[in-house]
Amino acid sequence: MYKILIALLILSLPARSQEARDWGAFMHAVDAKDYAGKKFRLEAAVKVQLIDSNADAEIWARVDRLDNKTGFFNNMMDKPIRLNEWKIYTISGRIDKDAASFVFGGLYHRRAVFYFDAFRLYIETKKNKWDAVALPEGDFESDSVATRKVWTYLQSRKNMQANIARDEYYSGRQSLKVDASNFTAENTYGNNSITGKYAKVNGIRIYYEEYGTGEPVLLLHGNSCSISLFEKQIPELSKYFHVIAVDTRGQGKSSEDGKTYTYDLFAEDMNALLDQMHLDRVNVLGWSDGGNTGLIMAMKYPAKVKRLVSMGANVFIDKTVVDKSIFKVLKKEKKELANDSSY
Repeated sequence: MYKILIALLILSLPARSQEARDWGAFMHAVDAKDYAGKKFRLEAAVKVQLIDSNADAEIWARVDRLDNKTGFFNNMMDKPIRLNEWKIYTISGRIDKDAASFVFGGLYHRRAVFYFDAFRLYIETKKNKWDAVALPEGDFESDSVATRKVWTYLQSRKNMQANIARDEYYSGRQSLKVDASNFTAENTYGNNSITGKYAKVNGIRIYYEEYGTGEPVLLLHGNSCSISLFEKQIPELSKYFHVIAVDTRGQGKSSEDGKTYTYDLFAEDMNALLDQMHLDRVNVLGWSDGGNTGLIMAMKYPAKVKRLVSMGANVFIDKTVVDKSIFKVLKKEKKELANDSSY
C-alpha cells in the first residue's frame, strides 16, 4: 500500500485537467499595427471586496499576431488582486513586431464584488516619451449599453453580473462593477460543497475535504496552489485510503491572520487540525511547500506521522543546496521587481 502512495504522488503531478468554471472576463481590442515593436504600458484601477478568501481579480494584456498566433501575454495570475481599496495596477512590455491587435481587459474569479476603472494605454513613441492611446469607455462614464459596445464579455457566468455602478469609482463618477456575491461554482476537488469542511485552528479557518476510507492520508499542496492540485491523485488514493486534502492557510479557501508564513507555522496548523479530527499516526503526502511542511511535521510531531512521502521539497535553503547561477537570476529579478507597480 505504501508503494501505491508513492506511485500516485508521481502520477500526473501537478496536472490540472479540470476546466475551471469559476471565472469571468471582459476585453477590448485596438489595432496594433502602428505600435508594432514599441513598448507599452497598460494601467487600470481595481478594487475587490472579498467574500471567499480565494477570490481574486486581475488585468490582462495580449498581442494577437498577423499569423493568428499569440505574442506577448500577461494575465497577472501570479499577482492576484485581493485588496479592498482602489489601486492602480500596471502591465508593461513590448508589442510584437508582427502584431495585428492588442487585446486587454479585466479578469475575475470566484465569489466577491469586483470594481474596475480608469483603463489607460500608453505607447513609447520615442525614448522616454509616452503617448496615451484614446480608449473609448476607459472610464466607464456612459451607460451599460454604450459600455457593452466597446467592452466584450468573454465568459458569462450565472451570478457574475457586470454593470455600470456609482457606489464605487476611482475617477469620474462611475466604474464597472462585477457582482459575484451569489456565485456558486460546481463541485470540484478544492470546491466541494458536499464533502468540504472548515476547522477553526490556530485562530484561522482551514478548509479541507475528505474522501474514501482506510488509513488516513494527509495531502499537502505546493505554494500558491490548493487541493485542486491533487485532482488526479484523489480518485485513486480514495480507493485505498481515507484522504484528507487540505488548503494551506491563506491559500485555496483557507483564511489567514496576517502572520508571516513559515513551514513551522504550516506544520502547527496541520498538527492542530489532526488533533481536532482526533487523528494520530497519519500518512503524509506533500509536494513542494507541502513536502517541506511534511518534513517539519515529522521532526516536530513524530507521533503524528506514520509515513512521509515528500516530493520537490527542500526545507533548509542555503548556498549549499542552490547553484550560484540561481542567485544571480534572483538578484536580477529582485532588482526588476523593485520598480514593478503591479504588486
